[in-house]
Amino acid sequence: MEENNSINQNLLGRLEVISSAASICKLNFGNLTDVKDDIEEVSAFLGITPDQAVLFACLTELSIQRVVSFETLSKHLKCSVLKLVTLMNEIEVLEKKGYLQKYFRKKGRKRCYNDISFSVPHYVIEAIRKADASLLVTAIKFDLPGFLKQVADIIDEREENTLTTAQVMAETEFLIANNSDLPYVTFINNAVSDTISKCTLFAVSYCRLKGQNFINIGNFANTIFDDLSEQLDYSQMICSGNHELIRKNLLKIANSEFDGEKSVSLTPGVTKMLYRSYPALLIPESENTGFISHRKLTRKDLFFNKGVSEQIKSLEEVLTPLKFTVYRKALKRNKLSTGITAIFYGAPGTGKTESAYQIARKTGRNIMMVDLSQTKSKWFGESEKQVKKIFDDYNILLKDKETEPILFINEADGLFTRRSLMNGNTTAADHAINTIQNILLQALENFEGILIATTNLTDNLDKAFERRFTFRINFPKPDSSVRMSIWKNKLPDLSEEEAGMLGERFDITGSEIEVQVRQVLLKKVLDKKANLYNLLVESCSKDHGFTGRKKIGF
Repeated sequence: MEENNSINQNLLGRLEVISSAASICKLNFGNLTDVKDDIEEVSAFLGITPDQAVLFACLTELSIQRVVSFETLSKHLKCSVLKLVTLMNEIEVLEKKGYLQKYFRKKGRKRCYNDISFSVPHYVIEAIRKADASLLVTAIKFDLPGFLKQVADIIDEREENTLTTAQVMAETEFLIANNSDLPYVTFINNAVSDTISKCTLFAVSYCRLKGQNFINIGNFANTIFDDLSEQLDYSQMICSGNHELIRKNLLKIANSEFDGEKSVSLTPGVTKMLYRSYPALLIPESENTGFISHRKLTRKDLFFNKGVSEQIKSLEEVLTPLKFTVYRKALKRNKLSTGITAIFYGAPGTGKTESAYQIARKTGRNIMMVDLSQTKSKWFGESEKQVKKIFDDYNILLKDKETEPILFINEADGLFTRRSLMNGNTTAADHAINTIQNILLQALENFEGILIATTNLTDNLDKAFERRFTFRINFPKPDSSVRMSIWKNKLPDLSEEEAGMLGERFDITGSEIEVQVRQVLLKKVLDKKANLYNLLVESCSKDHGFTGRKKIGF
């Protein structure tokens, strides 16, 4: 133990000795003969030249307490900043090896040397403290998620203006060089030549692993490039399809429904490579959470009054592939958006959700299910982004499929209500809801696919929303004849007379009838001799009472 401590103290002590000697040499490192052995040992340990070892020793000592500027280093070495700049190549070597981290202090203007500062990373000091050179390698080697997180952190630093674009590229290449044993890193490194292309792929890959299928290419370009011209050129190359990432089928473009925004996502081949070590976690875009295949939908008989049945039948007919194609062509000829939008509204349990499922099943269309309540974020602006993302995700799905899927927004209560009037009493929440509603209105105005929304609201629907739905179908509570059909369908053992009496006697919805059927069938299993009709009357009377009974209240 004492021997290890002496080794550690020896290395740290040598750095201190070198730094102290350098502080009086006035940048004449060749005159540091008295500390030659110290310099050689540090140089050998880090694999750097003697001059680089002297600079490293000074920067290490100075950076223990704070980042080191050129001014601070020049004062320590008792030389001018201009003379110190002549050693910039040596400093850049230390930076490329990962022994230094460079920062920029100022934002919003062109860089200058006075903005630059340095620090020695913690893992480097730990390697020296423990006299363990292996830590210099293990600290910069990662598994794939760790590697992608490192790239994402570098990009975040660029967004905060602590790194330049050139530094982002250099640090990305440094990570690639030290993690070439990762198959996915090697795959990307061999697939594209430009570092910015590699950086983009790694950034999109990181988002994909975190559950975000695409990134906005304009926002990414604004983050990664210092220069506006480079931002625009890069975005233009991507969006026009002329960039190598698009030409080599590594990324695909997705148009947004909003303000001409464009996003990119990994192609299926690249996604498969990304998840090669995590095959059980790979969820294809066509099977994302909320995606329902029409083949998995079970046939159910639904019963409505004549008016509702006719409206649903009309919607089903126009959504058959052949008629939908003809209808879209007619809309396009008349310079109208080529989508179909429908809203089902009415009391809970009246068959709105199941009707959407059955329409999808009958027309052979898959469903992208959305719960808008999950978009409500405590962070201002996040809910708006999530609502935008719904339509962007659907747009990607729409382009990938031969048969247009249905975007199904279930239980959209609260978002299709009347917008708040903006006045002195308006809250931040009111502003957020109005913003979301405006986003929804814009999306519905330009919608190109198939959308079905449901809401339990019957009287508070915003008129602006009403105008944007091609089909507006009200689902009333079933009347006695419809209830009779539901009872008979759910329990074929009931006689026509019994089903009719139940329909007349109990004013309940279809979903409530199904609940009663489940409960009574359980009782029937426990007591096979029990009369089915009597069990139903007893259960429904207990839970719901009789049609026309008035509640006692004040």
